[in-house]
Amino acid sequence: MEKLIKLVEKNKLANQPVDEFSMVIDDKQVVHGAIFVIKIEKKTFKLFIPEPHYKTIIEGETKPLIKTILKHPEVMLFM
Repeated sequence: MEKLIKLVEKNKLANQPVDEFSMVIDDKQVVHGAIFVIKIEKKTFKLFIPEPHYKTIIEGETKPLIKTILKHPEVMLFM
């Protein structure tokens, strides 16, 4: 996670919106959260925010910002 934060700071991307995200839904149609995709310097980072916390991120009027996702207390980095 530190590497991602440093890349965001280095490239001054904290206020950029996250355009790509996917819902995590199982075979019984139960939503478990959302995966947000951030691409920086030819690298792709996938950040997961579990149910119900992801709702506050995606239900806003505007697209979520990178800094909003990174600072979320429930965020997890997928490797």
